[in-house]
This record gives sequence, structure tokens and C-alpha cells, in this order.
Amino acid sequence: MEGVDPSFMGMPVTLSRLSVLTMNDNFLLVHGFSAFTHLGFLLLVFISCFCKKISFRGPKQMPNYGVLFYRQTLLSCVVLVVLNLVMCFLNLLYWYTNGWSKQNIVTFSDTVVRTLVWLFISVYLHNHVSKYRFALRIWWFSSFLIVCFCLVLDCVFYKQVHSLAAQFLVLDASSAIVGLFLCYVGFLAKNEGGTISHSYHEPLLEGETITRSATSNIFSLLTFSWIHPLISVGYKKRLDLEDVPQLDRLNSAQRLFSVLRNKIEMDKSKSIQMNTLSLVKAVVSTTWKDIIITGLLSFVYTLASYVGPFLIDTLVKYLNGHRNLKEGFLLVSAFIVAKIVECLAQRHCDFKLQQVGINVRAALVAMIYHKGLTLSSQSKQGHSNGEIINFMAVDAERIGDFSKYMHNAWLVVVQVGLALAILYKYLGISSLATFVATIVVMLSNLPLGRLQEEFQEKLMKCKDKRMKTTSEILKNMRILKLYGWEMKFLSRINDIRNDEAHWLYKLVFTMAMTCVAFWVAPTCVAIATFGLVFTCKDGRITQAGKYDDITKLGSDFLELVGAHKQALLEIDFVGHNLGTVKKNIQDETITGQNGNLVEEKKRQLVEEEERERGKVSSSAYWKYLTTAYGGALTLLVLLAEIMFESSQIGSNYWLAWASSTSESNEARVGGFEFIIVYVAFGIGCSFCILVRSFLLMKAGYETANRLFYKMNLCIFRAPMSFFDANPSGRILNRVSTDQTAADLTIPYLIGPFAYVTIQLFGIILVMSLGAWPVFLVFFPVVGICIWLQQYYMPSARELARLVGVCKAPVIQHFSETISGSTTIRSFDQEHRFQDTCLKLIDDYSRPKFHVAAALDWLGLRLDMLSSFIFAFLLIFLVSVPEGIIDPSTAGLAVTYGLNLNMLQAWAIEKLCKLEIQFISVERIFQYSSIPSEPPLVIDSNRPDHFWPSQGKVDIHHLQVRYAPHMPLVLRGITCTFHGGKKTGIVGRTGSGKSTLIQTLFRLVEPTNGEILIDGINISSIGLHDLRSRLSIIPQDPTMFDGTVRSNMDPLEDYTDDQIWEALDKCLIGDEVRNKEGKLDATVTENGENWSVGQRQLICLGRVLLKKSKILVLDEATVSVDTATDNMIQKTLREHFSDSTVIAIAHRITSVVKSDMVLVLNNGSCLVEEYDSPTTLLEDTSSSFSQLVMEYSMRSNSSHVTSYS
Repeated sequence: MEGVDPSFMGMPVTLSRLSVLTMNDNFLLVHGFSAFTHLGFLLLVFISCFCKKISFRGPKQMPNYGVLFYRQTLLSCVVLVVLNLVMCFLNLLYWYTNGWSKQNIVTFSDTVVRTLVWLFISVYLHNHVSKYRFALRIWWFSSFLIVCFCLVLDCVFYKQVHSLAAQFLVLDASSAIVGLFLCYVGFLAKNEGGTISHSYHEPLLEGETITRSATSNIFSLLTFSWIHPLISVGYKKRLDLEDVPQLDRLNSAQRLFSVLRNKIEMDKSKSIQMNTLSLVKAVVSTTWKDIIITGLLSFVYTLASYVGPFLIDTLVKYLNGHRNLKEGFLLVSAFIVAKIVECLAQRHCDFKLQQVGINVRAALVAMIYHKGLTLSSQSKQGHSNGEIINFMAVDAERIGDFSKYMHNAWLVVVQVGLALAILYKYLGISSLATFVATIVVMLSNLPLGRLQEEFQEKLMKCKDKRMKTTSEILKNMRILKLYGWEMKFLSRINDIRNDEAHWLYKLVFTMAMTCVAFWVAPTCVAIATFGLVFTCKDGRITQAGKYDDITKLGSDFLELVGAHKQALLEIDFVGHNLGTVKKNIQDETITGQNGNLVEEKKRQLVEEEERERGKVSSSAYWKYLTTAYGGALTLLVLLAEIMFESSQIGSNYWLAWASSTSESNEARVGGFEFIIVYVAFGIGCSFCILVRSFLLMKAGYETANRLFYKMNLCIFRAPMSFFDANPSGRILNRVSTDQTAADLTIPYLIGPFAYVTIQLFGIILVMSLGAWPVFLVFFPVVGICIWLQQYYMPSARELARLVGVCKAPVIQHFSETISGSTTIRSFDQEHRFQDTCLKLIDDYSRPKFHVAAALDWLGLRLDMLSSFIFAFLLIFLVSVPEGIIDPSTAGLAVTYGLNLNMLQAWAIEKLCKLEIQFISVERIFQYSSIPSEPPLVIDSNRPDHFWPSQGKVDIHHLQVRYAPHMPLVLRGITCTFHGGKKTGIVGRTGSGKSTLIQTLFRLVEPTNGEILIDGINISSIGLHDLRSRLSIIPQDPTMFDGTVRSNMDPLEDYTDDQIWEALDKCLIGDEVRNKEGKLDATVTENGENWSVGQRQLICLGRVLLKKSKILVLDEATVSVDTATDNMIQKTLREHFSDSTVIAIAHRITSVVKSDMVLVLNNGSCLVEEYDSPTTLLEDTSSSFSQLVMEYSMRSNSSHVTSYS
């Protein structure tokens, strides 16, 4: 056989000759496999065609320009035919010149079969262009993998196996490029059934644009250049939702919902019971193609990422031996091509996975909405509105987030297997120790994983309880402020948060332990491996014994140390990924738990949600970092990371230096000394990791707690106008999603960003030791990276803000629909509401889709720039003359350089993600600076304990408006409510009745004028002193989750006997006694287990318990029947005969027995009508008489109608 020394038969062979034999075998094996595979495909095609009677020469069709890249695809196949045909002739020419050989037979057969296969595909595409069949696309990918293997072999064994190796290198490189394009056409491109409908590119509305990803060319899609116009717009101006292109039809909620619903209905028609498994199948059916594509991309990325570690030993040997510049450049090319394939596969896989998650979430939300819209009243009894909303707001989001990790389970097995295979290649049987140590380390994390699950479950229960309570409080904040109970309910929230913080601390502590375990793992594995090492070569053990003995015998073992270290890092990377995946899933799970997000439909105009402008200020970062302990922990975390990186570099450099031998083959250090120093470095690294992890955990935990307490205090102390302008769902987003980000996301973005940045500088330092000219390109490239980051961030930042802003309308619409589903169905408006929901879902998906694309746009460019630095390093190392650079140092530099693109990209990406996620902290800061109400207590001006003693209310020239930009509601009212008298306030809608009462309780502050109670200006005393001395029965009877006792006396000021006395006075005592628990009887959320009349009587019991001198009735009987109204009026006359009663009347009959009547009209007090009811009724032209007359006419009309 050519290239094999004749002495091979029966004679000892050298390593190089044995390597040539192995190369021959590998070369023949790969090309033989290629020929066999192509031949098998050809036979299957012919059999299929014969069975289906498909004609090869069917009638020629006109080119179908709807088929994606038809001309380019056909031309690519023709190019492959020509290239393989040329190689056939070259093989024949070589046979004619030099004679035939075994290699020529195999390679000739390979090229002939390849030519026939691609010729058949070209003819097929020419005659059958309706679509690209799935089998054809699978073949394109399979042939691409085969060509890639051949290409790697060509690069490594160039000019060592076959005389036509250079030609095969050109053929396989060209085939790989064409194959990559065909794979893109077959899998990555946006085509449904192989065709593109022109309707996909039409805007939904005039003036709207479709995302360019649906219409861009191959280069634009491959490099994410299609999103550049949006990034450019965002760099020049602040992005609004109108600037973000619409999703194409394939990614629209309408199509995704239709596919999912059809699949579910198909299962129902087959009598398949709907369960978790069937739902999973239905969801998979909507995105199965993307799942396969991402799986293939993940596999390619994994294989490409291990090419570098596999070739590192070859590079070191090349630098240590006789150098051939051409071979060196081919080796460099192999490194670079693998790195570029890795970058492209990783970026497109990440983007596609996020796209899958967005689509799955859209389909599920639309399906849940559709189901909620059609639920009967009986079916809804099994699920509360909050529960149904949680399915959409929480569960669907979590399922979508899972898509990022769907392939990790099997990828981990592949990655660990490849890493161990590399170790076995370098260490032989010794890798078994590594394998066992790795298994032990991974198994040791199982208890930590179980603890994390337990703590997370407890944390979620506390969080759900807090969100449920917060939602109820926000919905009834007006009532709480009227009663003066808001601070008591804030303490309830704080108590629940304390329990939540307890489990949060345990969770983050366990996460820190897991992080420490993964970082310490490589040191444990390395020490276990170095205990007793066997040095293997060519399938046999050449050296065995302790380290000290082996180092004295030769350099075989020492050559393996660097490669061993790299393989350990690969295993550590896999393990760290496992921990990161689990942590991310937990983060996303916790982040998704928004609790009972039920929006309250406000009667006031709701303001558009405020968005910060521009980049997150450096003062915001500084404020966050210094929130806990003045930032002292932040400095300690950075110091621990610097010490860790220094120890890591020292450890690796010690391995490289100790592995080098002198010309006499004597080791530089003894084995015992080597192990001791190495273990010392390992212990130092472990200690630094331990300190770093726990300090970061403590800093993040304390900061999150302080932010929470401050934000909640500001929310509870906010004026009522804040709650009128901001729906409860918007506020809940701050205290749930944003707070969760502060709890579990922000600290673990800031920390890793600092770590990666420090590691990046460490890598550059090590690379400069091996090749100092790297600095010549490093700083310009870093400058370009920073410029790209600055160019990208404005768009990414605003897109992230739009994601937050667009989420609330989906929840709002969903909540309103669930509450009013019966009315919607009654008016046959399901389709209109369904269409509105689908549009809102698309509006939410649009910025999320472009956020993902923009991040990968940046990441790909950072990867390419890092690959450029790595290529410069490799070219310098293979070009520099021998003896200039120590091969061990060069190998260490290359080992670090393999991670350069990853770390540099991570540094920039984490900075971008940090700024995007830091918007949550920015939003918390925003709510932590809400202007508060006036003080609750003014110590210098507190009324005496018996105030008010008379109950006289004087109003002088009172003017009130709800906001500075709004008109006056009350325009100068002047009147007096005499003490001990009952005054009824009447007026048409919008006359200012409720505004007057809100001003009395200072829910709205006067613009001008004043209100005096017993001679004291109410604006001069604290809010708590004012509201605690007044009583009110509100229009909406409200009860809170808890017990009867906690609803009657939440401040715990009264005894049980006093509470029973008040309940008996309002004639509900017997009903409470009949309930289980009596005063401890359960009250559910919003008092849903009590009737409206019972709730109103409880409200009456509260004022009877409090017995204030001034009582306000804000249309208190509007929600009860006439009998209950009469009973309440009778009770009030008996027990508040000496109190000042101010009643806003809904029924005229409620005020005709009042001492005085005040008629309001357009905010002006008609003083001439402020008199007793009898006097006003005598004047038939008075406004009060007209109101009584209108009420009587309506009542009579209703009475007649009811009997007609």
C-alpha cells in the first residue's frame, strides 16, 4: 500500500509509520462509507420511484418561483455534479499515469456514486418543483455531515495519504459550503410545505411592515442582517411599537392557534382523552419541524465545539517537531472552520429555540383564551378567574421558556461522552478515574437538587400567597385608605414577605453551594486522575507508576497534561451547564409566578404606562450596588474573583511549566512537589469560589429585600390618584415579575458579568505570554466590540421595555373577558374578542421575537471578531520560527484562546442582558420614588383624644381637581354640616357628590379653600389622625380574605365582646354564631362566600364598633334590597342619633327624612336649596323637588312594567 514502509510486515514500526497506516484506514473508511451511503440513497430512490411509478421524464413544468431559492438550489446541485465529475476524470488520469491502487478504487467509486446521486437530484428538481420533499431535505443534511467528516480528514491528513488529497480538499470544502446552503434551504428558511405564499408578505394593515426575516436572502438570514434596519432605527430614535415590524403569517398567533386547535379537535374526534401527554403531542405538532432543526443545529454545534480540544495535541506536536508551513496553515484552517461552524450553529439554534418558545406560548395563550371564552357558568365554578388567568400568565409562559432547554437532556450525554472520549484518547485507562470522579461529583449534587426543588416549592407558595393578598389589597385600596387601614395591611404583606425571604435565602444558599460544587469539580477530578497514571500509546501501556517516576522516564506523560486539563475544563463546562439550566428554569419558573393577576376596571382614565428613556443610568447601577452594606460586599466579591482567576492561571501555568522537560529529559520538578503545588492552587481556587459565591448570594439577597420593602411602602403611601391612573395589573407586575428579577436574576447577571470580564483579561494575559503580538489586534477588536454593543443597546433596551409594556394589555383583556364571558356570548361577540386577543398576543410576541434576533445579531458579530483574534494567534504560532516560543506555553495560549470567542461574546452579551434585565430594577426604583400622601401623623399638631366632640363640618370656598391638567370638579363650595344632624347630599351624575366625600377624607387634596371639623383645618393634621376619627360605609360592601374578627377589627383595638355587641346591633350576630368557627369563620378572597347583603351588614358593624362622631354614607345601600336598606336606616337612626351623618343618596327615600338636604349641580352648591327636605319639597320649582318627581316617575314606570 502506498505510503506504508515495507518493513511493516513482521518488523517493529515507529509511531509515525503506524500513524500513516491509521490515516490510510481512516481515509478508506470514510470515503468507503460515503460511497456506500450515496449508493444506498440512490437504490432507495429508484425502488421508491418504481413502486410509485414516478416518471423521471415527466412533462416539463415552468419554474415555480414560489418555491424558496429554487434557482439557487438547482444551480447548487448542478455544481456538485460538475465537481464530482471532474474528480472522476482526475482519478482516471491518476490511474492512467501511476497505476491503480486500493485508494483509487474507493475514491473513484465514491465520486462516481456522488455524481449519479446529485445528477438525479438535479433532474428531479428540474421536473418536480412543487416543493422540497422531507426525505430530500433529510438527505441534504446527511450528505452535509458526511462531507464535513471527509473535510476534517482532508485537513488533518493532507498530503499524507493520497496523492489527490489537495483536490479532495477542494472538492469536500466546496461540497460543504453547498451542503450548508442546502441545509438552510431545507430546514432554516421560512417555507411552509416548501412554498411561500405571497400573502405572507402583505402587511396586515396599510402602513405596517412584515419582518424582513420572511423575505431576506440567504446571506442576510445567515448573518441576521435582516434585523439591522430596526437596530439602526433604534439607534437614531426611541423605538415605539409601531416601529417594530409585524410577524409573518407563519409566526402569527392566528395560524399557530389554528394548528393547535385543529390537532386537539382531531384527537377529540378519535375519542382520545385530553391529558398532559396528548397536550404535549399537540404542542409538539405545532412546532415539530423547528424542534428537529434545533436538534440538528445543537448536534452540529456540539461536534464543532470539540474539534478544538481534539486537535490541540496535534498542534502542540506540530510546534514541537519539524514544521511544514502548509500543514500548519491547514491545521489553522481546521480550527477556524470549526469555530465558525460552531458560532453559526449556536446562534441560529439559540434564535430558533427562542422562536419556538414564543410560538408555543402564543398558541397556548390563544387556546386558553378561547376555552375561557366558551366555558359555561357551571364549568367556571371549578376554576376561579384568577386560576384561569394564571394558566395564561404563568403556565403558558413557563412552557414557552422551557423550549430553551428542550435539547439539554440528550446534549449533556453527548458532551460528556465526547469529553471522556478525548480524555481516553490522551490518558487511556487513567480516564476511568476521571469518569468515576465525574460521576461522583455529579451524583453529589443530587441532594442539593432535591433541596432546591423543596425550597422552590415553599418559596412559590409564599409568593402566591403574597400576590393573592397584594391583588386583593390593590383592588380595595380606596376602602383601606378610607378606613385608615393601609399600614396594617402593609404589615401583613411584610409578614408574608418575611416568610418568603426565609425560603428565598435557603434557595439561593443552596444555589451557591451548587455553584461551588461545580467549580470545585475540575480540581477534584484532576487530583483523582493524577494519583496513579498510566501513559498509553498506540493501544498499549508504555509507562505506569507514580508521577515522580514517570516524569524521570520520559516526556510521553508530560505531553498529555495540557490536553488533560483542557478535557477537564470541557467536562466542567458540561456540568456547569447542567447547573445553569436548572437554575435558569427555576428563575424562569419563579419569575413566571405572578399570582392572581386580576385587573380592576377603573372608572378613571388610565394613564399610559411610563417608560424610562435612554440607557440605564450609571447612577442606577451604583444605587443598586450600594443598597446593601454601602457596597462593601460588592468589593469583596470582585476581590475574590480576581484571586480566583489568578489562582486558575497560576495552576494552568504550573501544569504547562512542570510538563516541559530539558534536553536531558529530566523533569523540572519532582512528582510530590508537583502534586503539592497543584493541590495548593486547587484549594486556593476552591476557597475563592466559596467566598465569592456566598458573598454574592448575601449581597443579592439583602439588596432584593431592601428594594422590596421600600417599593411596597411607597406604593401603600401613594395618593389615591396613583391607583386611579395605574391598573392593578401594572402594579402587580412591579411587585411580582420585577421583584422576582431582583430576587433571583439581577445578582446572577452582575456577578457573572464581572467574572467573565476578569476571565477575559486573564485569557488575553496568557495569550500574550505565548504570542505578545495578540495585543496588536486585541485592542482594536475590543474597540469594535464596544462600538457594536453601544450601537445595539438602544434598540435592545427599548424592545425589552416594550415587552414589559405589551404584557399588561394581554392580561387586562383576558381578565375582562373571563369576567364578562356570559355577556360576550349573549351578544354573539366571541369572534371580535378572539381577534382582539390574537392581535394583543402578536403585539407582545413582536418585540420578544426581535429582542431574540437582535441579541443573536450582536452575538454572531462578537463571535466572528473573537474568532479573528484566535486566528491571528494561531497564524502567528505556526509562522514563528522554531525555538522562539516554548511549545508548552503556546499550547496553553491556544487552550485559553479556544474559549476567547465564548468569553468575549459572553462579556458583551451579559452586559447587554444585564442592562435589559436591569430595567426591572429601574422600574422598582421608579415605584420607590412615587410622591406620597401627606404624613400620617404630624406630631406637632395632633388633635386631642376626644376630637371631634361636636361633629360640625365647615366648608369654605372649596375647589378640587383630580390632577393639575384636569378641570375643577368642585368650583368653590361653601356650606356647613351642623353637629348631630343628618345631611343628605343629592345631585345628578357628575355633580361632585363622591368628590366632596373623598376630599373630606383627604383622598383628594383641595386645590383651594378649606374644610374645618370642630374648628380644626383637616389639612393641618396627619392623615391617620383624620381618617381614624371618621367612619364610612362605602358604596361597595367589601370584605377581605381572613376571618370575621379580622374583617371587623383588623387593627385589633376591640375585645370579642365588643365585636359581638356590634354584630348583634346590625342583626347579623346570629348568622355568625351559626357558622363554623364563629368569629374565626372563614372569609374568602373579596368575601365571595358571603352575600352582598351580609357584607354590607358587616360594614355597618364596623362603624357601630368604632362609633365615631361623624359618619359618612357613600351611597351605602345602593347594592342591597329595599328591606335591608330600611333595616340599615333604622339601625343608624337608633345608634347614631347624636352623630353627624352625611349621606350621599342613591334612593331619594333615603334622604327625605334627613335634617338637611344639599343639592349639588355641576360642582356648585345651590345655597338657596340647602334646607330641610320639607321646605325644599314645598317649592315645586326647586331642583330637589324635580329630582323627587323624576324618581317617583321612574319608580311608577318600573312598577307598571313589572305587572304588565
